[in-house]
Formats: sequence, C-alpha cells, structure tokens
Amino acid sequence: MRPLPFLLPLYAGARRPLGLRLPPFALPLAPFGVRAGLIVYDLFARDPGLHHRAISRTQVAQEAADLRTDHLRAAFVYYDARTDDVRLTHAVLSAARSYGAGTVNYCRAVDLVRRGGRVAGARIEDRLTGGVFEVEAKHVVNATGVWAQRVAALDGPAPFQMRHSLGTHVVLRPGSVRTSLALVIPETDDGRIAFVIPWADRFVLGTTDTPYSGDLDAPVASAEEVTYLLQHTNRYLRRPLGPADITSAYAGIRPLVAASEHSTAALARDHHVVTSRSGLISIIGGKLTTYRAMAEATVDAIDTREGTRRRCVTATLSLWGAAGVAHVESALAHSALAADQRTHFLESYGGAAGDLLALIQKEPALGARFVDGLPVSAAEVVYACRAELAVSLTDCLFLRTRLAVLDPVAADRIAPTVAQFMARELSWDMSATAHQLEQYTKRREREAAWASHTFAAAGQDFS
Repeated sequence: MRPLPFLLPLYAGARRPLGLRLPPFALPLAPFGVRAGLIVYDLFARDPGLHHRAISRTQVAQEAADLRTDHLRAAFVYYDARTDDVRLTHAVLSAARSYGAGTVNYCRAVDLVRRGGRVAGARIEDRLTGGVFEVEAKHVVNATGVWAQRVAALDGPAPFQMRHSLGTHVVLRPGSVRTSLALVIPETDDGRIAFVIPWADRFVLGTTDTPYSGDLDAPVASAEEVTYLLQHTNRYLRRPLGPADITSAYAGIRPLVAASEHSTAALARDHHVVTSRSGLISIIGGKLTTYRAMAEATVDAIDTREGTRRRCVTATLSLWGAAGVAHVESALAHSALAADQRTHFLESYGGAAGDLLALIQKEPALGARFVDGLPVSAAEVVYACRAELAVSLTDCLFLRTRLAVLDPVAADRIAPTVAQFMARELSWDMSATAHQLEQYTKRREREAAWASHTFAAAGQDFS
C-alpha cells in the first residue's frame, strides 16, 4: 500500500461535479465545498505531507499536459493509495497459514453439514478432481463475497439479499496520457466519476458501476462500458483516446447488500454480519479497504456466541512479507537484477522477496524477464507454484503476473514458456500442459470479446 497523488479538476459549466446533485445557485460554490471536504479528508492523513493542496492552471499543465485547462475553475491535488489486490490477497493467506490456518484452492461449498439442527461444517467439492470431502467446524463462516447469497441458501432461504454491480476497467498503452499524477474524471452524464491511474508504466481507466445479473464466475468487460469510459474521459483530454490506445479491458463484480431498487451506484459499500437460525455466520458487503474491519466484526460475532471477549489483534497484525524488508532490500541491491525488477520484487513481496531471490541465486535463469519492459520473471511463477497454491496457467498469466492484462499479445507469445515452468513444478505431462494452454486461450478469447465490437465502432466519435 503506497500513497498515490490524484489531480482533481473542476470546470465551469459542470452540472453534477463529482456526482453531486447541487441546486443551480450552489454550483458556483462547488470549489469551496470540495476544498472543505478535502480539509476534512486531510484529518485522516497520518503524514502532513499527504495533505491536499490547490494548484494553478500553469501547474496543471506541467503535471498533466494532456488535461484540458480551458474553462478550468479550480484544481486540487490530494492523496489516496494504491495496492496490488492479488499480492494483498496472497499476503493475507500466507499470514493465515503462518498462524496455523489451512487453505485450499479451486474448492466449492456444495452443502452444509448439520448436527442437531446446527451448521457444523461443509461438504466441499474439489473442482480439479471432482472429489467431495467434508470439513467439520465448531463455527462456520460464509465469507464468499459475490457468492454469499448462494452459499447462505444451502442453509435455507437466505436471511439477506445481494445485488451485484459490474465494474469495468480499461488498460491504456504506455504514453497514451501525458500525466505524472492520477487523474479524476470529475463528471459523467449519469453522475459517476472515473479515474485514470498510472500502473506498471501504463494506465488504468475506470471504473463503471452497472447492475449485473450474469455469470458470477466469468464477468467480462463489454464494448458499451469501454466506449462509455473513452467518451467521458475524452471530454477532459487534449488528445482523445481511441481503441488503438487500449491494451486490454477487464471487469469485476462488487457484492452489495440490497437496500434499494435504484442503481447499484447508490448502494453503500458497508458490510454486515448476519447469523442464520442454524448458526451459519455470513459476512457480506464491504470492500477491499475495510477487509480488516470485516474480519474483526466476524470474529467478534464468534466471540459473542461463545460468551467470551478476547483482545482483537486484527488491526495491528502484520502481513506476510512485512518482516525483513530492510535486509531483503540490501540483498536485492547487491543482486544482478535490473533496477525495475528489484523495485517490483520489493513492492510486490516485501520481505518474502528474499525467497524469490534465493530461487534465482540457485537457478539464475529464473531471473530473466518474460517480456521486455516488464519486470516479471520465471521466479514468480515457480514461487507461486511452490508457496502459493498456483495450479493454473490462466491464473498465472491473468492474476499472478498480470501479463495477460498488461500485454496480452506478449502473454500469448510466452504462454508456452510459462506452461513449461509450471509443468516442471506441478508434474504436468504433455496432455495436461496442452489442456492448460487450451484453457488459457479460451479465457483470452472471452476476455477480448469486447474488442471486436469496440474496434468495429472505431469510426464513431469517441470524443
């Protein structure tokens, strides 16, 4: 998690700046209201250096050369944060294992085990082998995100209702936007806001927020959402973006607690702990930035059931990789890795980067990058297989390394090489390796379906 500066511009003529519904007489006061909000936001910053600041039209042009400055009324720089959600997830899982937890991958709850009318475990299907096994537990927690209602229904009518929202993101090629800061797109026709965020020498443009009732296992970006993002972003750029600026697009699903029949954008991202009559505890809603609070609330519910009140350490518990960072940083500095690879290892793995460095020292070929200009190497694939339950080529290329998102064409080219490294680690035979490549190709085709429609419309006006 690292601070990330955002440039927030406000323009004359805006009807719903930052999605706010303001009466006409209040619109001229919008910059003062935004600044007041940023002052309150500053109170949550631990470092005064992360407080917001107003910047001039000249400074905007220097920091973000492609952002329009005509009709600009005010501009502010404020700080949020960036993280790698995949690496964060695996740091949490590794930390859990270090405290004695057992973790499994590619498994699905197909039924609940009951004893005396109470939920006392679950029947789990191994989706790789098709086998089913039982896990008994004193307490059973349903923390399955977008699938929470489906799992709760195994215990009878679910005591809550979920609504799902699809968020689409577009990855833009290097150099597509000239800016040193993340950009806030301050207004869209339907009252949302969007962002252009620097990422891995590229940019992520997003996100959308639309109701979703499709396949929870395979959300994909649509041409309509991609076009929506391009059109609204181009209103604020000197150089309009087009389909040729897009590297890839992807989508994810938000698990929202139903409280309204209106748009999903209006639903709060709050979390709730719900306990069924037979004792199944469900933690629902929430978002990535509140995952520790969600964990604490869940454990508190278990404590309440047991009539105990133990001191919660969730808020201060260090994640896997938090220890030994200084030592690993020194070791990396004396390695043969390129500067961008050293930075990538340290930012992505923290102290655990020492394990990857040990792999490279034992087998130097593992330090070679897969794709020119990107720091990812075979050491990460080997480490994922040995330490983080990676068993799928698709997983490694789309999530573990992000290569299929950052540079899909290059990912297609090196997919057989990555498959060979995984085959060596996981003892795949030729048939299994071919199957993995086939599954990856199918995923690539599904993820890229938006492109044929978007490029077919390339003649239309994206501005």
